[in-house]
Amino acid sequence: MGDEEQYIEDEREGTEEIATGKREGFFKTFLKQALKYIIIFVAIVILVVTVSIITYRLLMGGRMPESPHSQSPAYVDPHTKYQFFNSLRLIRGATADDPPRTFSAEISLGYQMGRTRVQSELIERKDRIENLIFLFLGQKKASELTSRDAEELQGQIKNKINSIMVEKIDLVLFKELQVF
Repeated sequence: MGDEEQYIEDEREGTEEIATGKREGFFKTFLKQALKYIIIFVAIVILVVTVSIITYRLLMGGRMPESPHSQSPAYVDPHTKYQFFNSLRLIRGATADDPPRTFSAEISLGYQMGRTRVQSELIERKDRIENLIFLFLGQKKASELTSRDAEELQGQIKNKINSIMVEKIDLVLFKELQVF
């Protein structure tokens, strides 16, 4: 029986400590739990980032990543010294065929960089240039408005535009040329 009495006394002392001891407040308990989960989350993020970086470096083998859009160092764009006037509207009209077919052309005019007077003149003469292109392409047959004849057409349009300009343009580029 002595053992049982000792056990009962230990139990009583334990309940007295709980009854007399202070309980932690809700805020303190919540704060401890929140900090614990935040620390766990940060540790997981650091682990994932570290593993990702190590894996990436192992796969790349020390090489720099290659961009799918990088240009060959030997390639030099011949149009880099030009500015382009892209404010011309889409030009639509009928060809000289019988029966007429419909054409659609979107054109960009190029001139050397820094020549602001050319740009000013193009803005002033925009409507006249669009009309000139419309009339010029309308005199052509559908068979003449093809991609294989594009360079010749570009040269002819350039000459026509330069005939009405004080400041000359250097390039005519087709952004679109279609016959329906």
